[in-house]
Amino acid sequence: MHIHMPALRVQSRTRAIGLSAVLLAVPLFVSNPATAGVTNPDISALGQVIGGYGNEPGSPDSGQAALHSGEMEMVLDAYLNPFIKGWFTVSGSENGFALEEGYASVVKGLPWGLNLKAGKYRLGFGKLNPSHPHAYPFITTPRSLAALLPGGGDGFNETGLQVSELLPTPGDWASTLSADLIEAKQFHPDREFTRLGGLGRWANDFLIGEVGAVETGLSVATGKTISAEGDPSYLYGADVKAKFYLPNSSQLTVQADGVYRRFKAIRASGPAAADSDVVEDNRSGFVAVADYRYHTQWNGGLFYEQWEPDGKVSAVDRAFRVFAGYAVLEESTLIRVMYEHFLPDGAEAVDAVSLQLLFSMGPHKAHQF
Repeated sequence: MHIHMPALRVQSRTRAIGLSAVLLAVPLFVSNPATAGVTNPDISALGQVIGGYGNEPGSPDSGQAALHSGEMEMVLDAYLNPFIKGWFTVSGSENGFALEEGYASVVKGLPWGLNLKAGKYRLGFGKLNPSHPHAYPFITTPRSLAALLPGGGDGFNETGLQVSELLPTPGDWASTLSADLIEAKQFHPDREFTRLGGLGRWANDFLIGEVGAVETGLSVATGKTISAEGDPSYLYGADVKAKFYLPNSSQLTVQADGVYRRFKAIRASGPAAADSDVVEDNRSGFVAVADYRYHTQWNGGLFYEQWEPDGKVSAVDRAFRVFAGYAVLEESTLIRVMYEHFLPDGAEAVDAVSLQLLFSMGPHKAHQF
Protein backbone atom coordinates (compact mmCIF):
# COMPACT_ATOMS: atom_id res chain seq x y z
CA MET A 1 0.00 0.00 0.00
CA HIS A 2 2.75 2.43 0.92
CA ILE A 3 4.47 1.70 -2.36
CA HIS A 4 1.43 2.81 -4.48
CA MET A 5 0.41 5.95 -2.52
CA PRO A 6 2.75 8.42 -4.32
CA ALA A 7 1.44 7.23 -7.68
CA LEU A 8 -2.17 7.72 -6.54
CA ARG A 9 -1.38 11.24 -5.26
CA VAL A 10 0.26 12.13 -8.61
CA GLN A 11 -2.77 10.83 -10.50
CA SER A 12 -5.14 12.83 -8.26
CA ARG A 13 -3.15 16.01 -8.73
CA THR A 14 -3.09 15.44 -12.51
CA ARG A 15 -6.86 14.94 -12.58
CA ALA A 16 -7.36 18.11 -10.48
CA ILE A 17 -5.13 20.21 -12.75
CA GLY A 18 -6.86 18.83 -15.86
CA LEU A 19 -10.33 19.54 -14.41
CA SER A 20 -9.31 23.10 -13.47
CA ALA A 21 -8.03 23.73 -17.00
CA VAL A 22 -11.31 22.49 -18.49
CA LEU A 23 -13.38 24.65 -16.13
CA LEU A 24 -11.30 27.73 -17.03
CA ALA A 25 -11.52 27.01 -20.74
CA VAL A 26 -15.31 26.52 -20.83
CA PRO A 27 -16.29 30.15 -20.13
CA LEU A 28 -13.65 31.41 -22.54
CA PHE A 29 -14.97 29.12 -25.23
CA VAL A 30 -18.58 30.05 -24.55
CA SER A 31 -17.93 33.80 -24.48
CA ASN A 32 -15.79 33.60 -27.67
CA PRO A 33 -17.44 30.93 -29.80
CA ALA A 34 -15.76 32.28 -32.96
CA THR A 35 -13.26 35.05 -33.49
CA ALA A 36 -12.67 34.78 -37.24
CA GLY A 37 -13.76 37.96 -39.00
CA VAL A 38 -14.55 39.80 -35.76
CA THR A 39 -12.79 43.15 -35.46
CA ASN A 40 -13.07 46.23 -33.30
CA PRO A 41 -13.38 49.33 -35.50
CA ASP A 42 -11.38 52.52 -35.16
CA ILE A 43 -13.66 55.16 -33.66
CA SER A 44 -13.20 58.87 -34.32
CA ALA A 45 -15.22 61.92 -33.34
CA LEU A 46 -14.92 65.32 -34.97
CA GLY A 47 -16.47 68.61 -33.88
CA GLN A 48 -16.22 72.29 -34.65
CA VAL A 49 -17.22 75.72 -33.43
CA ILE A 50 -17.75 78.51 -35.97
CA GLY A 51 -18.06 82.20 -35.30
CA GLY A 52 -18.22 85.15 -37.63
CA TYR A 53 -19.78 88.31 -38.92
CA GLY A 54 -21.49 88.97 -42.26
CA ASN A 55 -24.09 91.07 -44.03
CA GLU A 56 -25.72 88.57 -46.39
CA PRO A 57 -29.40 89.47 -46.94
CA GLY A 58 -31.84 86.86 -45.69
CA SER A 59 -29.45 85.37 -43.16
CA PRO A 60 -30.71 85.40 -39.56
CA ASP A 61 -27.22 86.47 -38.47
CA SER A 62 -26.92 89.33 -40.97
CA GLY A 63 -25.35 92.41 -39.45
CA GLN A 64 -24.38 90.87 -36.15
CA ALA A 65 -21.73 88.57 -34.68
CA ALA A 66 -22.74 84.91 -34.47
CA LEU A 67 -21.44 81.77 -32.80
CA HIS A 68 -22.68 78.23 -33.42
CA SER A 69 -21.55 74.63 -33.61
CA GLY A 70 -20.89 73.33 -37.08
CA GLU A 71 -21.41 69.84 -38.41
CA MET A 72 -20.27 67.03 -36.11
CA GLU A 73 -19.09 63.62 -37.27
CA MET A 74 -18.65 60.17 -35.80
CA VAL A 75 -16.53 57.83 -37.91
CA LEU A 76 -16.15 54.05 -37.55
CA ASP A 77 -13.84 52.19 -39.90
CA ALA A 78 -12.04 48.86 -39.91
CA TYR A 79 -10.75 46.12 -42.16
CA LEU A 80 -13.33 43.32 -42.00
CA ASN A 81 -10.60 41.05 -43.35
CA PRO A 82 -7.43 41.64 -45.41
CA PHE A 83 -9.58 42.20 -48.51
CA ILE A 84 -12.55 44.30 -47.37
CA LYS A 85 -12.79 47.55 -45.43
CA GLY A 86 -15.96 48.97 -43.87
CA TRP A 87 -16.70 52.64 -43.20
CA PHE A 88 -19.51 54.48 -41.41
CA THR A 89 -19.89 58.26 -41.00
CA VAL A 90 -22.70 59.68 -38.89
CA SER A 91 -22.99 63.45 -39.18
CA GLY A 92 -25.31 66.16 -37.95
CA SER A 93 -25.76 68.88 -35.39
CA GLU A 94 -27.57 69.58 -32.14
CA ASN A 95 -30.82 69.25 -34.11
CA GLY A 96 -30.17 65.61 -34.95
CA PHE A 97 -27.81 63.14 -36.61
CA ALA A 98 -28.12 60.96 -39.71
CA LEU A 99 -26.04 58.45 -41.64
CA GLU A 100 -23.92 60.34 -44.16
CA GLU A 101 -21.84 57.42 -45.37
CA GLY A 102 -21.92 53.67 -44.87
CA TYR A 103 -20.10 51.45 -47.32
CA ALA A 104 -17.75 48.52 -47.80
CA SER A 105 -14.75 48.48 -50.16
CA VAL A 106 -13.14 45.38 -51.62
CA VAL A 107 -9.58 46.60 -52.04
CA LYS A 108 -7.97 43.41 -53.34
CA GLY A 109 -8.69 39.79 -54.19
CA LEU A 110 -11.04 40.36 -57.14
CA PRO A 111 -10.24 39.16 -60.68
CA TRP A 112 -8.26 41.43 -63.03
CA GLY A 113 -7.32 43.72 -60.14
CA LEU A 114 -10.80 45.23 -59.86
CA ASN A 115 -11.90 47.19 -56.80
CA LEU A 116 -15.49 47.23 -55.58
CA LYS A 117 -17.34 49.74 -53.40
CA ALA A 118 -20.96 49.48 -52.29
CA GLY A 119 -23.15 51.50 -49.95
CA LYS A 120 -23.87 55.18 -49.36
CA TYR A 121 -20.96 57.53 -50.04
CA ARG A 122 -19.89 60.91 -51.42
CA LEU A 123 -19.55 60.30 -55.13
CA GLY A 124 -16.25 60.72 -56.94
CA PHE A 125 -17.42 63.60 -59.13
CA GLY A 126 -14.43 65.92 -59.33
CA LYS A 127 -11.88 66.31 -56.53
CA LEU A 128 -13.70 68.49 -54.01
CA ASN A 129 -17.01 66.65 -53.71
CA PRO A 130 -15.58 63.32 -52.41
CA SER A 131 -13.91 65.15 -49.49
CA HIS A 132 -15.80 66.11 -46.36
CA PRO A 133 -15.98 69.90 -45.83
CA HIS A 134 -13.71 69.71 -42.78
CA ALA A 135 -10.94 68.51 -45.11
CA TYR A 136 -11.00 71.77 -47.09
CA PRO A 137 -8.51 74.50 -46.15
CA PHE A 138 -11.39 77.00 -46.30
CA ILE A 139 -14.34 76.79 -43.91
CA THR A 140 -17.51 76.39 -45.99
CA THR A 141 -18.48 74.41 -49.09
CA PRO A 142 -17.94 76.36 -52.35
CA ARG A 143 -21.12 78.19 -53.39
CA SER A 144 -20.66 77.07 -57.01
CA LEU A 145 -20.72 73.37 -56.12
CA ALA A 146 -23.72 73.87 -53.83
CA ALA A 147 -25.54 75.59 -56.70
CA LEU A 148 -24.66 73.12 -59.47
CA LEU A 149 -24.32 69.65 -57.95
CA PRO A 150 -27.23 67.49 -56.78
CA GLY A 151 -27.39 67.51 -53.00
CA GLY A 152 -26.50 71.20 -52.72
CA GLY A 153 -24.38 72.16 -49.75
CA ASP A 154 -24.57 68.63 -48.30
CA GLY A 155 -22.64 67.21 -51.25
CA PHE A 156 -23.38 64.83 -54.11
CA ASN A 157 -24.01 61.77 -51.94
CA GLU A 158 -25.87 58.67 -53.15
CA THR A 159 -26.32 54.97 -52.52
CA GLY A 160 -24.30 53.26 -55.20
CA LEU A 161 -22.20 50.40 -56.45
CA GLN A 162 -18.78 51.28 -57.86
CA VAL A 163 -16.33 49.20 -59.87
CA SER A 164 -12.87 50.66 -60.54
CA GLU A 165 -9.75 49.47 -62.30
CA LEU A 166 -6.15 50.68 -62.34
CA LEU A 167 -5.15 50.54 -66.00
CA PRO A 168 -1.71 49.28 -67.09
CA THR A 169 0.36 52.34 -68.00
CA PRO A 170 4.06 52.97 -68.63
CA GLY A 171 6.42 55.01 -66.48
CA ASP A 172 5.31 57.36 -63.73
CA TRP A 173 1.72 57.50 -64.91
CA ALA A 174 -1.31 55.96 -63.20
CA SER A 175 -4.69 55.85 -64.90
CA THR A 176 -7.91 54.75 -63.19
CA LEU A 177 -11.37 54.14 -64.62
CA SER A 178 -14.41 53.91 -62.34
CA ALA A 179 -18.12 53.36 -62.98
CA ASP A 180 -20.92 53.82 -60.44
CA LEU A 181 -24.50 52.59 -60.58
CA ILE A 182 -26.34 55.05 -58.33
CA GLU A 183 -29.81 55.40 -56.82
CA ALA A 184 -29.96 58.94 -58.31
CA LYS A 185 -32.50 60.28 -55.80
CA GLN A 186 -30.68 63.61 -55.57
CA PHE A 187 -31.50 64.24 -59.23
CA HIS A 188 -35.21 64.38 -58.29
CA PRO A 189 -35.46 65.13 -54.55
CA ASP A 190 -39.01 66.55 -54.80
CA ARG A 191 -40.52 63.90 -57.06
CA GLU A 192 -41.47 60.35 -56.11
CA PHE A 193 -40.28 57.75 -58.60
CA THR A 194 -37.49 55.21 -58.87
CA ARG A 195 -34.97 55.20 -61.68
CA LEU A 196 -31.27 54.38 -61.39
CA GLY A 197 -28.55 56.65 -62.71
CA GLY A 198 -24.85 56.38 -63.32
CA LEU A 199 -21.48 58.05 -62.92
CA GLY A 200 -18.19 57.51 -64.68
CA ARG A 201 -14.74 58.96 -63.98
CA TRP A 202 -11.36 58.76 -65.63
CA ALA A 203 -8.46 59.95 -63.45
CA ASN A 204 -4.79 60.23 -64.38
CA ASP A 205 -1.85 60.82 -62.02
CA PHE A 206 1.59 61.98 -63.13
CA LEU A 207 4.81 62.59 -61.22
CA ILE A 208 6.78 65.75 -61.88
CA GLY A 209 10.21 64.37 -61.17
CA GLU A 210 10.83 64.53 -57.44
CA VAL A 211 9.20 67.92 -56.90
CA GLY A 212 5.51 67.20 -57.25
CA ALA A 213 2.57 65.38 -58.79
CA VAL A 214 -0.42 66.24 -60.97
CA GLU A 215 -3.85 64.60 -61.17
CA THR A 216 -6.40 65.26 -63.89
CA GLY A 217 -9.92 63.93 -64.05
CA LEU A 218 -13.03 63.81 -66.23
CA SER A 219 -16.43 62.95 -64.75
CA VAL A 220 -19.94 62.48 -66.10
CA ALA A 221 -23.13 61.63 -64.18
CA THR A 222 -26.69 61.07 -65.31
CA GLY A 223 -30.12 60.66 -63.75
CA LYS A 224 -33.80 61.43 -64.29
CA THR A 225 -35.05 64.78 -62.95
CA ILE A 226 -38.69 64.96 -64.12
CA SER A 227 -40.09 61.43 -64.41
CA ALA A 228 -38.99 57.86 -64.94
CA GLU A 229 -40.09 58.07 -68.58
CA GLY A 230 -38.58 61.50 -69.29
CA ASP A 231 -35.25 62.34 -70.87
CA PRO A 232 -32.18 62.02 -68.63
CA SER A 233 -30.25 64.96 -67.22
CA TYR A 234 -26.46 65.14 -67.25
CA LEU A 235 -23.55 66.52 -65.23
CA TYR A 236 -20.11 66.97 -66.76
CA GLY A 237 -16.98 67.75 -64.78
CA ALA A 238 -13.28 68.37 -65.34
CA ASP A 239 -10.66 68.83 -62.64
CA VAL A 240 -6.95 69.26 -62.17
CA LYS A 241 -4.82 69.23 -59.03
CA ALA A 242 -1.09 69.86 -58.73
CA LYS A 243 0.97 69.47 -55.57
CA PHE A 244 4.54 70.73 -55.27
CA TYR A 245 6.85 69.64 -52.43
CA LEU A 246 9.01 72.48 -51.11
CA PRO A 247 11.86 72.67 -48.56
CA ASN A 248 11.20 72.66 -44.81
CA SER A 249 8.24 70.26 -45.04
CA SER A 250 6.27 72.84 -47.00
CA GLN A 251 4.09 72.35 -50.05
CA LEU A 252 1.94 74.22 -52.55
CA THR A 253 -1.35 72.83 -53.84
CA VAL A 254 -3.16 74.34 -56.82
CA GLN A 255 -6.40 72.94 -58.14
CA ALA A 256 -9.56 73.71 -60.09
CA ASP A 257 -12.93 71.97 -60.51
CA GLY A 258 -15.32 72.81 -63.36
CA VAL A 259 -18.97 71.70 -63.64
CA TYR A 260 -21.49 71.90 -66.48
CA ARG A 261 -25.04 70.75 -65.82
CA ARG A 262 -27.57 70.00 -68.54
CA PHE A 263 -30.75 69.37 -66.60
CA LYS A 264 -34.42 69.06 -67.43
CA ALA A 265 -36.43 71.27 -65.08
CA ILE A 266 -39.99 72.43 -64.50
CA ARG A 267 -40.10 76.20 -64.28
CA ALA A 268 -43.83 76.55 -63.53
CA SER A 269 -44.78 76.37 -59.85
CA GLY A 270 -47.93 75.71 -57.89
CA PRO A 271 -50.86 73.38 -58.71
CA ALA A 272 -50.66 74.19 -62.43
CA ALA A 273 -47.14 72.83 -62.77
CA ALA A 274 -47.06 69.81 -65.07
CA ASP A 275 -44.50 67.63 -66.78
CA SER A 276 -45.24 69.53 -70.00
CA ASP A 277 -43.67 72.67 -68.47
CA VAL A 278 -40.16 71.24 -68.93
CA VAL A 279 -37.34 73.60 -69.83
CA GLU A 280 -33.58 73.25 -70.22
CA ASP A 281 -31.55 74.18 -67.12
CA ASN A 282 -28.09 74.51 -68.60
CA ARG A 283 -25.59 76.17 -66.25
CA SER A 284 -21.87 76.02 -65.53
CA GLY A 285 -19.29 77.16 -63.03
CA PHE A 286 -15.85 76.52 -61.63
CA VAL A 287 -13.77 76.93 -58.49
CA ALA A 288 -10.00 77.45 -58.26
CA VAL A 289 -7.90 77.17 -55.08
CA ALA A 290 -4.25 77.81 -54.23
CA ASP A 291 -3.12 76.60 -50.79
CA TYR A 292 0.39 77.01 -49.39
CA ARG A 293 1.30 74.93 -46.34
CA TYR A 294 4.33 76.00 -44.33
CA HIS A 295 6.10 73.59 -41.94
CA THR A 296 2.98 71.36 -41.84
CA GLN A 297 1.40 73.64 -39.20
CA TRP A 298 0.63 76.86 -41.04
CA ASN A 299 -1.32 77.25 -44.24
CA GLY A 300 -2.87 80.06 -46.24
CA GLY A 301 -4.31 80.61 -49.64
CA LEU A 302 -6.60 82.19 -52.20
CA PHE A 303 -9.93 81.00 -53.60
CA TYR A 304 -12.01 82.14 -56.57
CA GLU A 305 -15.24 80.78 -58.00
CA GLN A 306 -17.94 81.79 -60.44
CA TRP A 307 -21.15 80.16 -61.59
CA GLU A 308 -24.47 80.77 -63.29
CA PRO A 309 -27.21 80.93 -60.64
CA ASP A 310 -30.56 79.23 -60.94
CA GLY A 311 -33.37 81.25 -62.51
CA LYS A 312 -31.21 84.13 -63.77
CA VAL A 313 -30.65 84.49 -67.51
CA SER A 314 -27.10 85.48 -68.56
CA ALA A 315 -26.10 86.14 -64.94
CA VAL A 316 -22.86 85.17 -63.24
CA ASP A 317 -22.26 85.10 -59.49
CA ARG A 318 -18.71 85.33 -58.15
CA ALA A 319 -16.95 84.83 -54.84
CA PHE A 320 -13.40 85.50 -53.66
CA ARG A 321 -11.91 84.12 -50.43
CA VAL A 322 -8.71 84.54 -48.46
CA PHE A 323 -8.05 81.90 -45.82
CA ALA A 324 -5.41 80.84 -43.29
CA GLY A 325 -5.03 78.04 -40.77
CA TYR A 326 -2.87 76.84 -37.92
CA ALA A 327 -2.55 73.28 -36.62
CA VAL A 328 -1.96 73.33 -32.87
CA LEU A 329 1.01 70.95 -32.51
CA GLU A 330 -0.71 68.31 -34.64
CA GLU A 331 -3.63 67.83 -37.00
CA SER A 332 -6.11 66.91 -34.25
CA THR A 333 -6.84 70.60 -33.62
CA LEU A 334 -7.05 73.32 -36.26
CA ILE A 335 -7.79 77.04 -36.08
CA ARG A 336 -8.93 78.66 -39.31
CA VAL A 337 -9.94 82.13 -40.42
CA MET A 338 -11.56 83.11 -43.72
CA TYR A 339 -12.70 86.31 -45.41
CA GLU A 340 -15.21 86.05 -48.28
CA HIS A 341 -16.29 88.71 -50.77
CA PHE A 342 -19.43 87.46 -52.55
CA LEU A 343 -20.64 89.28 -55.68
CA PRO A 344 -24.16 88.15 -56.64
CA ASP A 345 -25.05 89.35 -60.13
CA GLY A 346 -27.37 92.35 -59.97
CA ALA A 347 -27.21 92.72 -56.19
CA GLU A 348 -24.99 94.36 -53.60
CA ALA A 349 -21.74 92.67 -52.58
CA VAL A 350 -21.70 90.56 -49.43
CA ASP A 351 -18.75 90.40 -47.04
CA ALA A 352 -18.19 87.85 -44.28
CA VAL A 353 -15.44 86.92 -41.83
CA SER A 354 -15.45 83.43 -40.30
CA LEU A 355 -13.38 81.82 -37.55
CA GLN A 356 -13.36 78.07 -36.98
CA LEU A 357 -12.02 75.76 -34.27
CA LEU A 358 -11.92 72.20 -35.58
CA PHE A 359 -11.01 69.30 -33.30
CA SER A 360 -10.98 65.53 -33.47
CA MET A 361 -10.41 62.43 -31.37
CA GLY A 362 -9.26 59.16 -32.86
CA PRO A 363 -7.31 58.22 -36.00
CA HIS A 364 -9.60 60.15 -38.40
CA LYS A 365 -7.97 63.55 -37.96
CA ALA A 366 -9.28 67.03 -38.65
CA HIS A 367 -6.69 66.98 -41.40
CA GLN A 368 -5.67 69.82 -43.62
CA PHE A 369 -6.47 69.60 -47.30
